[in-house]
Amino acid sequence: MPRAWALTAGLLWAGVAAAAVEGPGRDQFLRAARASGPVAVDGRLDEETWARAPVFDAFVQRFPEAGKTPSERTELRVLYDDRNVYFAITCHDSEPALINRNLGRRDSDLYSDRVKVLLDTTHDHRTAYVFSVNAGGVQEDGLHYDDQNYTADWDGVWDGAAGRFEGGWVAELAIPLSLLRFPESPMQTWGFSVRRDIARRNEELESVLNPRTSGAIVSRLGHLTGMEVRPYRALELVPYLAARTVARPQFSDAARPWPRLVDPSLDVGLDLRTALTSNLALTATLNPDFGQVEADQLILNLSSFETFFPEKRTFFTQGMELFNQVGGADMPQTLFYSRRIGLQTPILGAAKLTGTVAEGVELGVLDAVVTGPWRRDVDEERPDRNVGLYLTRPLHLGPNSALPTDPMVPMNYLAAVVRGKVGTSSRVGGMVTMATPLTGRCTAEDAALDEELQPVPCLARGGNAAAVDFDLRTADGQYALMGQVDASQVVGGPPERTLRDGTVLRRGDTGLGGYVRAGKYGGEGFRWDVGDDFTTPRLDLNPSGFLRTQNEHAPRVALRYARPNGMGPLKSLSANMSGGSRWTTDGRGLNRGSWVNFNSTVQLPSFDTLAVETGADFGGWDVRELKNSGVPLENTSTAFLTILADSNENRPVVAGGSLAAAYHFRAGPVAPAWGWQADLYATVRPHPALETNLELFLDRTPTGPRFIKDLGAGRFLLSPLLSDTLSLTLRQQWVVTPKLTLQAYAQLFTTYGAYGTYYEGVSDAARTPIRFSSLRPVEHENTDDFHDVGLNLNVVLRWEYRLGSTLYVVYSRGQQRLPVADGVRPPHTLMPHGLLAGAANDALLVKWTWYWGV
Repeated sequence: MPRAWALTAGLLWAGVAAAAVEGPGRDQFLRAARASGPVAVDGRLDEETWARAPVFDAFVQRFPEAGKTPSERTELRVLYDDRNVYFAITCHDSEPALINRNLGRRDSDLYSDRVKVLLDTTHDHRTAYVFSVNAGGVQEDGLHYDDQNYTADWDGVWDGAAGRFEGGWVAELAIPLSLLRFPESPMQTWGFSVRRDIARRNEELESVLNPRTSGAIVSRLGHLTGMEVRPYRALELVPYLAARTVARPQFSDAARPWPRLVDPSLDVGLDLRTALTSNLALTATLNPDFGQVEADQLILNLSSFETFFPEKRTFFTQGMELFNQVGGADMPQTLFYSRRIGLQTPILGAAKLTGTVAEGVELGVLDAVVTGPWRRDVDEERPDRNVGLYLTRPLHLGPNSALPTDPMVPMNYLAAVVRGKVGTSSRVGGMVTMATPLTGRCTAEDAALDEELQPVPCLARGGNAAAVDFDLRTADGQYALMGQVDASQVVGGPPERTLRDGTVLRRGDTGLGGYVRAGKYGGEGFRWDVGDDFTTPRLDLNPSGFLRTQNEHAPRVALRYARPNGMGPLKSLSANMSGGSRWTTDGRGLNRGSWVNFNSTVQLPSFDTLAVETGADFGGWDVRELKNSGVPLENTSTAFLTILADSNENRPVVAGGSLAAAYHFRAGPVAPAWGWQADLYATVRPHPALETNLELFLDRTPTGPRFIKDLGAGRFLLSPLLSDTLSLTLRQQWVVTPKLTLQAYAQLFTTYGAYGTYYEGVSDAARTPIRFSSLRPVEHENTDDFHDVGLNLNVVLRWEYRLGSTLYVVYSRGQQRLPVADGVRPPHTLMPHGLLAGAANDALLVKWTWYWGV
């Protein structure tokens, strides 16, 4: 593998050198003017200083016809003073009554008429702030990183407004210099462009030619110059006060939902942000509260792999792009997965330092400490209602009866990354992560105890990891070579533990891994890429990162055809063929399965989108199904077909989704069977201030023989499973003003599983693979069927009563069905039986924050 990587690197680097030419837009320079007086951000542009500002109006189409003359005229003006840089975009419109002014909560990705300002203030051609205001005055911000990737998770405190005039609308923005990172220089020159969306025409304009066909965005920006400003180091403090009341069942036994207890609690905390230097920003939080964040969706995971959930907590979404793995979220090995922090044990405090330490060199450091009080032995018949204050959570007050009964393992999490620019559009870097248990040592005697009796050190899962990564691109972004080489070390916890595939991990064990991708990722016409993933059996990134599976070598190849600017009557077209295979790296070389895939997407002249995807997974051995044994079980093969559709977003009713059918075959004693899935949605907006979204998910999945029980002596009990799942999700939004919104979220989730004939599979001490043909039926009482029902409800009132200061009122409810009685077979239905009688938790939160900046 290393030889193949070296050869691929050499070929791609030759391509990088050969294609290193200046991209369109780099020769465009726009000049800002110093403001001659105060500027009120109100969308009216009635200050005299705006009238004297230079006007730029040579916008071009970015989509649907790149480089063409726009259908409407756009004027851009830029001013600055010692504290802010101001942008005014006048959007002329020949049909002002048709301007889309949809309203939404701040940072809503609204389909509407809007403008975006892109600023590469460090001028590294890789990172750019994005500030957006739509015609209804809704603000949004985000960040482009690694030249072409985008995240909406970055947030800043800045001001924006939209105004109207007879022939169109105006967007006015004021961006504090303290929010931006830029170097000390007598004259600032930043990467810069402005985009405008005309919703009813699905038209996107930009101040510089930056077509969708390129594999780059930031490196193709024009320039903004003429600003004689110095970095302004502000201190921002956001204290909060949160009062919460939770009504919950008194007993942990789900079969006893009554009586209920009411647990009031009080939290105080603080968020801080300041610039240590002109290029380094410090962000910290003390006892953070994320009660306003929407709950994760309820799902059924029948696989042997952990589910990856997106991060929603603001501290871990803002400014975290530097910690992302090369290649984006789809890459297989992630060193830092922030959801490891604080979901079970509360966060006492956290801090992160991000910025530039030298020209072209970026640094990021994050440290977080989690700890909290808990009680293992609790008398639920006589709950302790006294209010407790604990050193492990000093900024929280609540009754002792509300303390968790599961041990809170104190941990320290550290992530540090450095990345340096190479050439015009490339970079190399490295990362180190540490998940360190703040506990004593777990002995072999401690680990031999039942889990509920084990001391806290045995429950910890610590580890160190390190990686070097590279992202080498041609200046036009079309060709790229990217990848990562990583290693891990087990720290703390029990003396040894067994992974799902039977690998034994001992304290101090190390593992290696890596991935590489190379290919043509931009331009019209044909594109291609090849890749390879490699993990040794003892690679363990999960204490602080995310690794779906180890013990795998997985090469892949893809051929693509893309016409982002359309072909004939189609507005865009793409087609992709890909395939790959997987083997174990434990010396056995077992094939873990192979796959092929074809998909194609077209955007019709009506701007509706249609797609089709088909493929198959077949052959190989599953080394994870027979839990912790390492005995391979033959894989079921599956072929599938999916049809997807999305309607033009510029309609009062938007609908779409996917329909899929899968044929499961080669399952040995289990007859081939069809499965299917429907994932549909509809969004209705009867008024710019109202939006209703309804999502329906239905799934029927048959499986081949699955693990039920380890019978010992190499014998395993298995049974096929038929599962049905229903998820119904409602989202409702009412926007009084862009600063005052009411949002509601509700999900009803129900699922059941029915097992069939039971079989016994036999292996030996050599872990000989078990073929389906060797399974023999056995008698076994079916106590494995299940029926689960859940309800999540969340209502959030958000009022930004002054810039950066917010009041939240949040009501949430979580409820599960009453468990099926012992000896009673669970119902095989998707009806929500037992839900209303089941245990429920109701919570009311009032959270007040105050933004103070100097």
